[in-house]
Amino acid sequence: MNIGDTLLHNARVRGRREALVLGDTRLTWEAWNAAANRFANALLALGARRGDRMVLLLGNSVPFSVAYYGLAKIGVVSAPLMTRSSAAEIAGVAGKLRARFVLAEAAVAPLLADIRGELPSVEAVIGVGEGHGLTFDYDALLADAAPQEPPVSAAADDALTIKFTSGTTGEPKGCVRTHANFIAAATGNIIEIPISDADTGIVSAPLAAGMAISQMTMLVMRGARIVMLPRFEPGAFLHAVETERPSLIYLMDGMTRRLFAHPDFDTADFSSVRLYHPVNARDVALRLHAHPTFKGGFTSGYASSEGGGLISVKTPELYAAAFADAKDAHLLDCLGHETLLNRVECLDDDLAPVPTGEIGELAVRGPSVFQGYWERPEETAKVLRDGWLLTGDLARRDDNGFIYLQGRKRDLIRSGNLSVYPSEVEPVLLASGKVSVACIIGVPDLEWGEKVVACVVRKDSCTEEELIRFCRGHLAPYKCPKTVVFFDALPTTDVGKIDKKQLISIVNDGDAAPKENVR
Repeated sequence: MNIGDTLLHNARVRGRREALVLGDTRLTWEAWNAAANRFANALLALGARRGDRMVLLLGNSVPFSVAYYGLAKIGVVSAPLMTRSSAAEIAGVAGKLRARFVLAEAAVAPLLADIRGELPSVEAVIGVGEGHGLTFDYDALLADAAPQEPPVSAAADDALTIKFTSGTTGEPKGCVRTHANFIAAATGNIIEIPISDADTGIVSAPLAAGMAISQMTMLVMRGARIVMLPRFEPGAFLHAVETERPSLIYLMDGMTRRLFAHPDFDTADFSSVRLYHPVNARDVALRLHAHPTFKGGFTSGYASSEGGGLISVKTPELYAAAFADAKDAHLLDCLGHETLLNRVECLDDDLAPVPTGEIGELAVRGPSVFQGYWERPEETAKVLRDGWLLTGDLARRDDNGFIYLQGRKRDLIRSGNLSVYPSEVEPVLLASGKVSVACIIGVPDLEWGEKVVACVVRKDSCTEEELIRFCRGHLAPYKCPKTVVFFDALPTTDVGKIDKKQLISIVNDGDAAPKENVR
């Protein structure tokens, strides 16, 4: 079985039901499958072979969704890139993969034209949208191709995608995941968080960033209707919630906080929503839980590109318990328990499990774990060891099997030869009532080796001295921030996570001077 077979299944079983909504376009399962077949057959006519690679430079769109499943059917590997990628990034990825094909939207076409000489392996560049000026036209190729299932079929162990990491710790690396990896990940998610073909899921995170592809894959596997937005914009999202009546919402916490700031949030109608995923932060869960029209539940957990989806899951029942009884409120801060198809351990440096309650590196083994980094055997060997994927995250497990994240291993701060975990300090800053967002980083310091710096967004008037004094009342002195930097908003990555690399750069470049209005 391959991922393309899941779309075919829906075409056979749910053919004329609405499958994909994006703007004015509404595709049935039959229409989506036929378009994917046309794309696959068109690419075969251009000489594509199983195992070839295609770079996708598209925003959230029908062509992206069609191409993704068309490529999956014939075993051509998709390599999605953000449309804001630089010329060097595009040429670098295409070169590393020796990609034969590129599919790009019109807005990216001028950049591709400029670097065409830097793409020696690329044989065909296909443009989407009016005025792209590229060699081949997406609509014309589909119009001339057959809608029947293609004569070539991918195997379960074939690579499906190669997703390049953001490169926050160095040069971006391509995570290779197979059809079987994706099917296992989606199956594990569905077991833990049941969905059905009666559901509608709304997806607005960038497909090229990875998380949204996993969401789309899972929804298609269950035949659930998908409402896709071209990009996340709070007003448009709230409008889609009220008009399309989704039962499932997929947003990162950073995106949800942007929703909170929209003037229509408090009066928006969330009554159709059954599950909101993922909700990892306590403040996000509490605000949504208090919304007058939201009567659904929450889910979250731990996921990574290398792990291939949810490794652990916090179920609606756990959230309900945390809201119902103050003694269970700590559950709002956990990552839930390991999923059925994964085994999760907290390991020491010798790959031995640490005792319950102690901190170790989060490690996972299971059928969704990626195959390795594209042509980077040494890097692969660092993270795949003795059957374990070493995530680089620090965590502990309690007596009930619940997992608590303690930060990135690389984010561990060594101040005065003592270990400071950002996850210990950030909740204290939030508990002050003076800040809405807090992020702890370590920066080089001659006296301490590294010093603890707090980057915060104020929600009430306060000074650096007040926050440091508050921390001293709740933490050992060596854990307390030596400096506080104030922001209007913390910088985030494309998927809404706080960008610690950029924060460190800002603080280092500015000698930790207060930086109001930094965005």
